[in-house]
Amino acid sequence: MINCYYALGGINYKNGVITCCPRQADQLVFANETILPSKIYNHENFKKLREQLHNDIWPSGCDTCEDMEKVNLLSMRQDYTLDANNYFRKSDSDLFVEPLKLKDCYNENTHKVDNNGLRHVEFRFSTACNFACLHCSKVYSSGWKSKLKKFTPDDEVINYDLRQLLGTEHRHGPNDETEMSLTTEQALEIVEDLNENFPYLQNVDFAGGELLYQKQFFPTLKKLAEHPNAKNMLISFHTNFNANFDVAKLSEVLEPFRESCIIISVDSGRNTYSYFRHGGKWDKLKQNIQDFRKINNFTWIDVSITTSIYQILDLYDVFDSMLELDTNLDSSIVQTPPYINPSLLMHDFKDYVLKDFEKTFDLIDESKSKFAYGKRSARYWLKYIFDYISKTKLPYHNFKRFLVYRKKSDEIWKQNFNDYFVNYQIENNELIRVK
Repeated sequence: MINCYYALGGINYKNGVITCCPRQADQLVFANETILPSKIYNHENFKKLREQLHNDIWPSGCDTCEDMEKVNLLSMRQDYTLDANNYFRKSDSDLFVEPLKLKDCYNENTHKVDNNGLRHVEFRFSTACNFACLHCSKVYSSGWKSKLKKFTPDDEVINYDLRQLLGTEHRHGPNDETEMSLTTEQALEIVEDLNENFPYLQNVDFAGGELLYQKQFFPTLKKLAEHPNAKNMLISFHTNFNANFDVAKLSEVLEPFRESCIIISVDSGRNTYSYFRHGGKWDKLKQNIQDFRKINNFTWIDVSITTSIYQILDLYDVFDSMLELDTNLDSSIVQTPPYINPSLLMHDFKDYVLKDFEKTFDLIDESKSKFAYGKRSARYWLKYIFDYISKTKLPYHNFKRFLVYRKKSDEIWKQNFNDYFVNYQIENNELIRVK
């Protein structure tokens, strides 16, 4: 049996579809069918997913976890593992995460989970976002929609299948036009259903678009504070933290919960922040963190590196900049689209990449950051990235695709790679190491 905390205990709202976790790519339930958790949790497609996992079969939409585990890397499924007493534990914690066993809520014959089993819900309201980041797509960002509004793919984009520029990334075919669209009224309806029917809900995540740019976020948190288990609940949300927002109001709506965590998708260092996270300003990010900390001492702040080939190109500065923020640090891997996968630089520049990692490990060890846990987490995630790129080898054609993607995206975004990157430059549409 492939045990998965999210398959048994999760609901995840995406772009017009609902699945069990962010990684699960199958369209299990369509939002135009229902958005209510009480009708989703034991939908036939959720039960089929659990049945496959119960029978040691990887569902098609679980391929990113499957691929990670094939090369002995930690997948999202392994965020939670079963201990000897059949409790799901958070893998990096010694604390129990369950008031009652999720496994006891699961019927292995019908593959239903009773309502006491729902533990984790993730919301996405809309694509509204003030950024257009190079690893994203128009499915998740209105900034991307604006960039592509007047763009017509040419033969090069089509032949290299640059899915983000074609608008096919995160899509299930040419007829897939599902949209991430939950109104405030719909979000409140979902929360009312959660409050009434799922007493052991523990974790609620929010992702985007950009939540601090969206009107649905604060009313949803206020309604969720009425949940009978709110005092035992962890609220976390992903944000660029670079929008204009009221820090006092944000702190106020997070206060009713046991714990809150802000995961700031920083992704780049000072050198490349405004290039990779187009629309953002590094100084504004730092100021918003400082302003929030002045009035809030109970919310955990993580800074996150979503690691693509771009981050490997400027690895030292990325980690140096992250350490400057004096926070906890985490990371994830951009596995798709494959033409921005972080392992690609190992084809032509392996020796340079290894030296960059060695230099960055030394940077962390020698850092004078006052936040000791931030240093430990930085080293842990740097090793995680290193292990991934060392064990992953994609066809060289994907590196050629990256070079075309870089060229085309620079043209659309009206920016120049060479103005931001120090160690690598583009000459005659080829990547060279210069430093």
